[in-house]
Amino acid sequence: MKHRRSIDLVAGHEAIEIDRETLATLPQWYVIHAQCPACRHETMIDRRQLAYRSGKDTTLTKIGPRLKCSSCGNRRGNQLLLGKLPRD
Repeated sequence: MKHRRSIDLVAGHEAIEIDRETLATLPQWYVIHAQCPACRHETMIDRRQLAYRSGKDTTLTKIGPRLKCSSCGNRRGNQLLLGKLPRD
């Protein structure tokens, strides 16, 4: 699946263990997106700000349930998507 900015939203060749991966150990070429299932709003999340608020040792599985949609206010079923930036 591709984002409208041509960012791969599915890990390509590298497998990321989302239950063990933390904000501190996630490689720099990954970007974090959030998607609301109710209104399909999608936005990019700033990793540094997220690490400041929740702690850099927070696993990625704990972040998804804590998300709130900025468009409709939904708190249920919000998804965390990882995107991989192109590397030269």
